[in-house]
Amino acid sequence: MFVGVIITALTIANIQSLVTSVDAPRLNYQRKMEMIKKYMRYRNLPKGLQDRVLAFYDYQWAKLKGADEQEFLMELPQTLQQQVTNFMCRVSGHLNQCVNACQPKYTLTFLLQLFRT
Repeated sequence: MFVGVIITALTIANIQSLVTSVDAPRLNYQRKMEMIKKYMRYRNLPKGLQDRVLAFYDYQWAKLKGADEQEFLMELPQTLQQQVTNFMCRVSGHLNQCVNACQPKYTLTFLLQLFRT
């Protein structure tokens, strides 16, 4: 009987741990949103502006599910960073001439700075 109680307790603990770890990005997002809401109330931002800020973060969550695009790029080797940022610019179509005019060694620096702002 004692062994059964221990096994049941360990099973419940493992399930709880699994559920918590699976939902960790969502929990981080909710914490961040609460902090943003508190900050906006503290600064007395107009309701319309608050709604726009919250809509921006909701959009980011819907698209990336908590992934940090900057962190992702910085983890890649430099050559892959350059290829990814070049592709992103070419797909967007806004910077083709500028990117193509840059020397290859300056392209990565230029694009990373551009996407950080």
